[in-house]
Order: sequence, then C-alpha cells, then structure tokens
Amino acid sequence: MSSASIFDRLERTNPYQSLRKAMNRGLVRFFERRVFFGRKDLLVAEVACGSGYAAHLISDLPQVRWSLAADISIEDFLQAKVNDFHAEFVLMDLFNPAIQRETFDLVWNSSSIEEISNPQEAVRNMASLVVKDGFVFVGVPNRHGPAGWLRNVMNDRSQEWLGKSYSRKELRYLMQQANLRVVAEIRYFGGVFIGALTQKV
Repeated sequence: MSSASIFDRLERTNPYQSLRKAMNRGLVRFFERRVFFGRKDLLVAEVACGSGYAAHLISDLPQVRWSLAADISIEDFLQAKVNDFHAEFVLMDLFNPAIQRETFDLVWNSSSIEEISNPQEAVRNMASLVVKDGFVFVGVPNRHGPAGWLRNVMNDRSQEWLGKSYSRKELRYLMQQANLRVVAEIRYFGGVFIGALTQKV
C-alpha cells in the first residue's frame, strides 16, 4: 500500500476528523479576535472549503450575516459528519468565481492553496471577492514545521498528498503579489500550518 493511500485512509478516521474540527474551531476564534470583533452584518466566504465545517461554525456567529462554503467536497463533508449544516454552499471554480466580486468582508482558505498549480492567480481571485479594506486569509503547510520535516522523508506520491510547503516569507510574498497587506500571522495545528491574514490595499 502506498503512503498516499495510508494518508487517505487516515483522513477517514474519527481521531483525524476530531483534530481537523479542533483546528477549524481555532481558526474561527482567530477570526473572531482579528476580523469579527466589534463589527456586524459581515459576509464571509470559505473557498475550496473541504468539509465546510468552519463555514458552518462562522454562520452561527452574531456578527456574521452570511457564511458561504464555496466548492465544498462531498467526501470531506460526509467524513466530518456535520449535523444540521448552517452555512450556504455553492459549487464554483476559484479561477472563474461564480459569486459577485467586491462583496465579502472576509474570504479565506486553509490547506488548499498548496495543492493549486497557480497559487498567485487563486489568491488574486480571492482578493477580487472582498470589499475595499476587506480581509483575505490563507493557511498553508509550514516549511519549518512538521509538514516541512515530513516532506523530507516522504516519497513523491506522499509529497503530492501533502502539497507544497511555504515559509513565512514565501506566504507573505504570495499575498503581497495580490496587493494584500499582511496584518497578522498565525502558526496553528501544532505548527503544521502557517497563515497570513491580509487586508485589501
């Protein structure tokens, strides 16, 4: 059995799903402190959202009027066992968004950009969806954390499962290329991921 198959099987286990949910709850708390505090009627979109669990959590916050789970993965959604899903969802192509530009207060993604062959264009499209002074967040595997160390011992198929890892400098540069100003950075999930919260210039 290949290493990639082992990781795919791992994703289906209850402990893995519990950790993933805990990670998403932590990100939502980060947004509450850094984006949502003192504001109201916010429109939020999680793009390439996997299970959509975080979008579901965000939809219940009093500051948020609308939470969108864009391009939800049915497999991830079923694995997460999210009951009574509260967010809205839409199937869309991040490179040709099916939602109105300059609409959202926050557009974000965790752990998908590293799998995209043209991350610059993906982030530019995310930026196009937010209003002036709106926020974009991207979280990616941390090159200087467990994800980066793991890549050194993985075979090619396993590295493909993990995706590209980024340094903080590379992530900041990726965001700045889309005319986004970094306002906060975060290490999360035990340092496996790093994230940059940015504001549209």
